[in-house]
Amino acid sequence: MKKLTLTLFIGLLSINLYSQKLHFKFDSDSISLSKTMPSLAKKTIGYYKEKDQKKYFNNLFRLQIVAKQYNAALQTLNSLRVLYKDEYKSFHKVVGIQYETYSKIVRNKEYNKENIDLIFKKTLDKIYTKVSKNLKGDSFFYFSSKPKKSQERFNKLIHTETDSISVKESLKICNSYIEVLVANLLSKSAKKYIKKAINERYIIKDSVFIKTRDDAKLSAIIVRENKVSKPLPVILMFSIYPGFSGLNRAKIAVQYGYIGVTVYTRGKRHSNDQLSPFEFDSKDTYDVIDWISKQPWCNGEIGMYGASYLGFTQWSATKTPHPALKTIVPMVSVGPGIDYPMYNNVFMSYMLRWIHYVENNKFVDSKEFGNTKKWDSIYKKWYKTGAAFNKLDSIDSRPDKTFQKWLKHPSYDAYWKNMMPYKRDFSKIDIPILTFTGYYDSDQRGALHYFENHHKYNTKANHYLVIGPYDHGGAAGFPDKILNGYKIDSVADIRQIPLSFKWFNHILKDSVKPALLKNKINYQVMGTNTWKHKASIDKITNDSLTLYLDNTITSKYYKLNPNKNAKEEYIKQEFDYLNRTSFKEFQKLPEKIVDSVLLSKTKTTFISKAFQKDIEISGSFTGEINLIINKKDLDVSIELYQITPDGKFFALSTYLGRASYAKNRSKRKLLKPYKKESFPIVNASFTSKLLKKGSKLLVILSVNKSPYWQINYGTGKDVSKETIKDGAIPLQIKWLNSSYLKIPIYK
Repeated sequence: MKKLTLTLFIGLLSINLYSQKLHFKFDSDSISLSKTMPSLAKKTIGYYKEKDQKKYFNNLFRLQIVAKQYNAALQTLNSLRVLYKDEYKSFHKVVGIQYETYSKIVRNKEYNKENIDLIFKKTLDKIYTKVSKNLKGDSFFYFSSKPKKSQERFNKLIHTETDSISVKESLKICNSYIEVLVANLLSKSAKKYIKKAINERYIIKDSVFIKTRDDAKLSAIIVRENKVSKPLPVILMFSIYPGFSGLNRAKIAVQYGYIGVTVYTRGKRHSNDQLSPFEFDSKDTYDVIDWISKQPWCNGEIGMYGASYLGFTQWSATKTPHPALKTIVPMVSVGPGIDYPMYNNVFMSYMLRWIHYVENNKFVDSKEFGNTKKWDSIYKKWYKTGAAFNKLDSIDSRPDKTFQKWLKHPSYDAYWKNMMPYKRDFSKIDIPILTFTGYYDSDQRGALHYFENHHKYNTKANHYLVIGPYDHGGAAGFPDKILNGYKIDSVADIRQIPLSFKWFNHILKDSVKPALLKNKINYQVMGTNTWKHKASIDKITNDSLTLYLDNTITSKYYKLNPNKNAKEEYIKQEFDYLNRTSFKEFQKLPEKIVDSVLLSKTKTTFISKAFQKDIEISGSFTGEINLIINKKDLDVSIELYQITPDGKFFALSTYLGRASYAKNRSKRKLLKPYKKESFPIVNASFTSKLLKKGSKLLVILSVNKSPYWQINYGTGKDVSKETIKDGAIPLQIKWLNSSYLKIPIYK
C-alpha cells in the first residue's frame, strides 16, 4: 500500500456532532499512518457522543485502541461486556477478545517477528483461564479477519478527494484501521494457535465418503472428542450447503457431549454424483444413518437437527424411518411443493437464485447469491418484458434443468410427495420431535405442514412446536431483538441451538425436558411478554371473529362488517396486466412489520371498527372468497394488519394462493368466467398478538402481479407458459360482499 499521512486541524463548522468536520489532507509523500491515525482517533474521541451506551462503548474502545490508549480501551471493553451480559449470557466474556489480545500484546511492547507466536499464546492462554472450554472454542471465529481483505476495505475508505470528514466518517475509518492492525499482527499466530487447540481437543475426519445402496458417494465430516473412547450418541446434520458451518456445527455437538457428523447431499463438496436438490435425500439419509449406526464410536442412537433445507432432510429421513434415528429437531423446515419453490401453487422467482446458489459449484456461490441488485434486475427485466415465467432462466442467460423440471410440476403431485412423508407415512413416525418456526418465517407453512400432518395421522405423536416473532434466520437460532421495525418482547429472545441440545439431552441422555416446553404447542403472544402453552392447534383459540368484505365505503376504506349484508352486492375492480410501470406495491411482504405508511393504491382495502377492549389473535385466519371474473383463474393476495391505537400499521399475517388449487393443491380446477365462484382461504400464516383497546383490523385484498412471483394471466393454460400477451384483456373482478375472513381469537 502507498502509505498516507493525515494532516489534521479542527474547525467548528457545525453544531451537530455527526456532521462536525475533522479536516485533513492526504500527503502522498508520507510513508506511515502510525502517527496521524492516533491523532485522528484522539480528536474523534473528543467530539463523539452517543445516547445508546452499547453503541457508544462499541465505538469508543476501538477509537481508544487506535489512539494507543490501551488501558482505557480495555476498561471500556469490560464495560461493554457487562452491558452484554443479559443479551449474550456467558458469551459476553469473550466479546471483542481479539481487541483485548491485541491491546495487551502491544501495550507491553515485548513482541517482535520472532516471538509473536509465543507472546500471542501466553496472552491468550491467560485470557482463556477465565472462560470455559466450550466458550474458548466458540470465540475462535473472532480471529478470522484476513490482512489483505481488511487492508482493501480500509483503502476504499481513505481514498477520497475531500479535505474533511465528519465524526461519523472518522468512526468508520478508525474502526476499519483497527481491523487492519489486529489482522496484521494476530492472524498468522491465531491460525497456528487455533489449529493446535483444535487438534488437542478434537479428532476431525473431514474427507470421509459414505456409500449409498446405489453407489453414490456422499462427502462427510466427523468430529469426536480427542480423549473420549466410549461410544456416544451422534448428532447428524444432512446439508446441501458445504462450508465452514458444517465443521463448526459438528464441533458444537462435541462440545455438548456428542459426536458431530455433517453429511452433504449428492454432488456437493467432494461428491462427484449428480446434484438433484430434494430428490434423493429420503433414501440417502436412511443409508447415512445406517452407516453411522454401525460405527464403533456410535452407541446406536442418532439425532438430527438443522434449519431450512436441513429441516427438510430430517423429515425426508422419516419417510422410511431407520430404527437408529431417535429424534429430530427441524427448524424452519422447507416443505417442497408446499412453501418452496411454490407457495400454495404459485412459483416464486427466488427459486432460480437459490438453484444457482447451490448448483454453481461444489460448495455454494455466496457471492452471486448475495448480489441482490443483480437478481432484482433479472426479475424486473422479466416483469417488464412480460416474458413467460419459464423464460426467467433464459433472461439470466443460463438455462437451468432444475428450474425447468420444477416448473413441470405445478400441482402438488407424486414428484413432491415422494420427497417427504405423505399422509399415512406420518402414522409411522413415533420418535420425539421438536419443531421451530416463526410468525415471519418464509418457510412457516412447510414447518406447520409437517407438524399438523404428524398429529393428524398419528394421534399419539410426541411432537412439540415452538413458534414466536421470528423470521427465517431468527427461528433458525439467531433472533433479532428488533425485527423489521418491531422490538420483540424480552421473553421471545431465546436461543434455539442451546434449547435443541437440551432437547437432545432429554431424549438421548434421559435429562429433564426443556422448561419452555410446557405443552405440545408453545407460542409467544406478541405484546404480552409471555409464552402460552396448549395441547393442540384447536386449543389455541376458543372463538373466532367473522368479518365480511363489505362493499360499503367508510372513510377511504371499505368496511369489514361483522354482519353479513342481506343483499349480495360487489366491489368492481379491474387489473391491467399490461401496465408494468410500478411494482413497489407487490414486493415480498411484509417489508416492515411496523410501519407508518402502507402501499395499497391499486389494492382493495377494508377496515374494521375500533375494538372496545383488548383482543388476542392467535392462529391462522381462514375464510371464503366469492367472486365473479372474466377469466379462468387468478392468484389472490391477502394481507392482515393491526392499526394500532397510535395509527401505526402492524403486519400480522399474509396469504397468497392460486384460486384453481385452493380446494385441492394436487388437482387444478379452473374457474368459470362470468359465473359466481367460491374458494376457501387456507394456509395463511400463523400469528399471535394482543391487540390493545382502540386497535382496528385492516385487510388488503389484491391480485398478484409481482416480479417476485409467477404471474397468472387467467387463461387456464400452464401458467409458466403464459406471457403478457395473454393479459391483453384486463382481469375484471366483482368481489362479492358475501366473502369473509375468520380471525382466530382467544377470550
